[in-house]
Amino acid sequence: MSEVCSFCGNTDFKAKSVDYIYRRGEKMLIVNRVPCTECTYCGERYYEADVLAKIESDFEAIENGTREAQRRLSVPVEDFSRLVG
Repeated sequence: MSEVCSFCGNTDFKAKSVDYIYRRGEKMLIVNRVPCTECTYCGERYYEADVLAKIESDFEAIENGTREAQRRLSVPVEDFSRLVG
């Protein structure tokens, strides 16, 4: 990771664990407690390449049936124009 935030230019970061939503088309995988480094000024998050590769490979394994997800959620979806119109 760069020592400077590519979004705001800040140089102060902190290590965090966050929920990460991996999305491919209409399908999603929510991964809890993903390690990242976060800019303390703007909140931009940086992930190690091997962490993202693991999330992607787990998504593919779940999708092709070689791995079962720990749990499944039902999520309502709305288009913003319907909420305000």
